[in-house]
Amino acid sequence: MPALLSSPFLTEDHLRVQQQVTTFTDTRIAPLAAEIEARGPHTDHEMRRVLTETGWLGVLIDTEWGGLGLGHVAKTLILQAISRVSPAAGAILQASILGAAPIAEYGSVEMRRTWLPEIAAGRCWPTIAVTDPEQGSHVLGMKATARRRGKHYVLTGEKILIGNAGIADVHCVIARTGRPGKRRSLTAFLVEKDTPGLDIIPAPVNGLHGFSVDTLRLVKVRVPKSHVIGRVGDGLAVAQKASVVYGRLNLAAVALGVHQRMLEETARRVSTRKRYNGHLSDLDTVGHRIAEMKTGLMSAELAAYFAAYLLDQGTACDPWLHYAKLTAHRAGAASSEQAKQLHGGHAAHTGSLIEQLRRDIDLIHAPAGPDDLQLKRLAESVLGPHRSQWSAQHAARPQTT
Repeated sequence: MPALLSSPFLTEDHLRVQQQVTTFTDTRIAPLAAEIEARGPHTDHEMRRVLTETGWLGVLIDTEWGGLGLGHVAKTLILQAISRVSPAAGAILQASILGAAPIAEYGSVEMRRTWLPEIAAGRCWPTIAVTDPEQGSHVLGMKATARRRGKHYVLTGEKILIGNAGIADVHCVIARTGRPGKRRSLTAFLVEKDTPGLDIIPAPVNGLHGFSVDTLRLVKVRVPKSHVIGRVGDGLAVAQKASVVYGRLNLAAVALGVHQRMLEETARRVSTRKRYNGHLSDLDTVGHRIAEMKTGLMSAELAAYFAAYLLDQGTACDPWLHYAKLTAHRAGAASSEQAKQLHGGHAAHTGSLIEQLRRDIDLIHAPAGPDDLQLKRLAESVLGPHRSQWSAQHAARPQTT
């Protein structure tokens, strides 16, 4: 449970959501968490089925499309609570909340009418596929292409580190339709999972067991013009708005849950570990390390929930979104080091909870941009070049059917 429950960011409705999520995670997710972790790297379909029961995939989808429309503060509460019990489950849910963003933000009325109710109901789980194997954060340098052929586009290329690739029903794929390097050289497409020429290539990672971050291989994949998201040339905007407005805060929330559990487990350890006639927690040096973990978590929570609050208020807040992701990862990584010191050699035991949490927090670093990218964007907010804020565009997007 966040340390800031009395803060002005949380309403009575938020507290009710928190209680519902806590009850569900304790009864439905917690019993599966250890089994999922013990299976090692894999694509977990059972967790998708469990999460579908909740309707939380539609937490940000407007009620007119069958979603919950609860907003970003509620989303952050949900993801933190789930990730405290199962970081992989939190990662699974956040990845497809992110995957729905291109449709919600740029989809035509017909596209939203077709897809958003299915996503909100949990019958369709989406992904977003942006990253090329060699270009990383240099999105305009991507090699994946989409060539116009009559009433279709033909997509060819690879996308790596695609969250939920193995369980998704539809992928938002960003591909190049214009001259390399031009801002309007990219376009976003909806590609359904059974489309000929689309393959999922397993690419296991060392943490968040059960959450797939696999490779999409596209070989002459034919997509109808009706599956263009937004306009031809909107691909960079689609990718960046999804990453800034949705991805950064989603990942910050997952990091908060991991961090919270790490603090709880470490506090339990030092409070029960015998030392002479007392416990490790009796030592001032140990208490100082626990305090460092706690203050880091509090700072990260304040940054994340303030950013979420600003989004819900329709306030431009890109710097706070960058800061939330940066702070959540940095604070979690710092507490991971403190936990290692306080667990000693036990922190290295394969299969221990603290070893798992330390692996999991590491995987929050790269998605939606590593720390250096967040710092770059924060520096630009002060020194320039000054950019139009994606959060302002998010607030101004049309909502009507």
